[in-house]
Amino acid sequence: MGNSAWFESWDSLYKIAVSALVGYLILIVYVRLAGKRSTSKMNNFDWMVTVAVGSVFASMAILKDVTVADGALAMALLLGFQYLLTTATSHWEWARGLFLATPSILYANEQFDDAEMRKQRVCRGEIISAIRERGIGSLREVAVVTLEPDAEMSVVIKGKDGELDTVDSLPGYEELAGVGESRETR
Repeated sequence: MGNSAWFESWDSLYKIAVSALVGYLILIVYVRLAGKRSTSKMNNFDWMVTVAVGSVFASMAILKDVTVADGALAMALLLGFQYLLTTATSHWEWARGLFLATPSILYANEQFDDAEMRKQRVCRGEIISAIRERGIGSLREVAVVTLEPDAEMSVVIKGKDGELDTVDSLPGYEELAGVGESRETR
């Protein structure tokens, strides 16, 4: 193994140090300008932008062919596009329908929705694991489990009053909750 695997030059190390420091400062400014949403994972687009910006930052620091200006522009464009998308989805219903996924009900009224689970590629064991992670020992304590747009599972515990106004407007809720036709408990 040659020396270049361990050390190439002081110039190379200098470029990495300067690029990492300047890139980090630029990223801090961009994130402050773009707001808290720029590093969130509220939906798949947020997560993708976070990963992509991290990749651009790493490329800018390590790769010789990517300059600080290249990285700064790429990060600005990614965060700018995210800003435009989130602004559109927060203002217009058509944008929400076009860009945002809706939650999926996977379990309700003590029954699993096998068709929705297949569609979302989720198995019973994953749902049960999400329930256990919340410290719940019995499926009878659970009102609803949803797969959220950010791919996290939400577990709603049965309340004393029976109200489920956080999930009753979701597609498929009425059928699974027994509001519509009653289905045999599995």
